[in-house]
Amino acid sequence: MSEIKETKIPLPPLPEQRAIAHVLRTVQEAKEATERVITALRELKKSLMRHLFTYGPVPVDAIERVELQETEIGPLPAHWRVVRLREVASFTMGQSPPSSTYNTSGEGLPFLQGKAEFGEVYPTPVKWCSQPKKVASRGSILISVRAPVGDVNVAREDYCIGRGLAAINGNEVLNNWFLFYLLIFTKRRLEDSGTGSTFKSINKGVLQNFLIPLPPLPEQREIARMLQAIDARIEAEEKKKTALEALFRTLLHHLMTAKIRVRNFELSVKR
Repeated sequence: MSEIKETKIPLPPLPEQRAIAHVLRTVQEAKEATERVITALRELKKSLMRHLFTYGPVPVDAIERVELQETEIGPLPAHWRVVRLREVASFTMGQSPPSSTYNTSGEGLPFLQGKAEFGEVYPTPVKWCSQPKKVASRGSILISVRAPVGDVNVAREDYCIGRGLAAINGNEVLNNWFLFYLLIFTKRRLEDSGTGSTFKSINKGVLQNFLIPLPPLPEQREIARMLQAIDARIEAEEKKKTALEALFRTLLHHLMTAKIRVRNFELSVKR
């Protein structure tokens, strides 16, 4: 306690203290408002996925006109089919190359061992592999097959994939972006298909036999387009939040060290 009492702090005039607090509070409130927008957008995305994967890409006020059928995976529009994923997609199961082939200098293909490098949509690799054994091609769906099971990303480029991942590619009747969002929506059902009491995992057979709804291709594309639009908004708001956090840190440093002075809420840069 005595050390705290003896600590010296900068003490600008009271009006300037208030001005500093006002500036920092304004930035903080802007960041909190952005966080609320992101939360609302994520909830909107969840609600929209429930709607789209039950009724299809129709307006909310038109759902009563959608003829539904009862299926093994729940109610779906009557003109949709239920198929096993193996009927409409191909699979590449990951295999870890020798650790001696790993590097951080960008030699070879970017290497993904599991979901640790996953982002909101695309992964961010931190290492590369000079002798890849299994490759996920650009545009394929990356899925975590070892604990945690079912997380997905989209391959922005070709990747070497380790045994914690698999890559899925739809054929001519399955749009990969539709599959990406569908797997997010059905993650819990896929998790329940996993084996292992402590750490769940799924194998190629589980993926191949996983039941999915299959709308006509134009509807798949429209569903994907609507969800991509929300993801674009989320990404923009996330970037805004990051910028505000950086601005707050910069202002905090400059204001507390008097590199920037504020008087009566007017900024002047100290030269």
